[in-house]
Amino acid sequence: MKTQFKCPMASSERIAGLLYLGVHIFALPWLLTYFYTNVLRHMNVVMTGPDLNLVYYIIGFVFVLIFMFRFLRTSFSDLLDNPLRALQSVVLGYLFNYVAVSAVFFLLSFLLKNVVNPNSQEIINQTKLDPNVIIVVAVLLVPIVEETLFRGALFGTLRSKSRLLAYVVSVALFSVYHLWQYFLGGFDWMLLLYLLQYIPAAIALCWCYERSGSIWAPILLHAAINFISIKVTIG
Repeated sequence: MKTQFKCPMASSERIAGLLYLGVHIFALPWLLTYFYTNVLRHMNVVMTGPDLNLVYYIIGFVFVLIFMFRFLRTSFSDLLDNPLRALQSVVLGYLFNYVAVSAVFFLLSFLLKNVVNPNSQEIINQTKLDPNVIIVVAVLLVPIVEETLFRGALFGTLRSKSRLLAYVVSVALFSVYHLWQYFLGGFDWMLLLYLLQYIPAAIALCWCYERSGSIWAPILLHAAINFISIKVTIG
């Protein structure tokens, strides 16, 4: 029998999560850049890209712990209630993402002479600059912050209204989230193609949450995807 999806997030947590999601995507990157350029630099404070990324996700991490801790705690109890199902969801989600990402890359290699995703290239550059910081950010902070916001608040809220709407909106926004700043430098059709690279992970993470019933399953899946990607980059 198929279990009905239940999101244990309280209405106050949903509102806080959805409001901060907009800040996290659009406002916070600009605010941090402005503060560093116009304040910290004049104080002779030097920060690298990895440093700014660390601050960016620490702010999100603190927000999630303060305003959504009850949801994380409840969802962890749900994980412990059925750990095998959560583990199966993580493994199957990773396999789907691996196959789908490989297929997308194969497709893009036919359409483009060089598949150079600007966001992926920036992550590679930052990883080579300071791999330890990027590992902490990508494997610990990013999964908790992004899964709580994108899957917990956004997908969980919409899922109670429409399963299709929940997938479409959360997958689309998660994909745009990784590339929207590059569109500000001028519209480029290739950026639309690069959006395709984020769709498999977005689908896998939503499905993992839906199937497992615990936000900690997609957190673990997200951490695994990022960790393996970074190890490949470093290697």
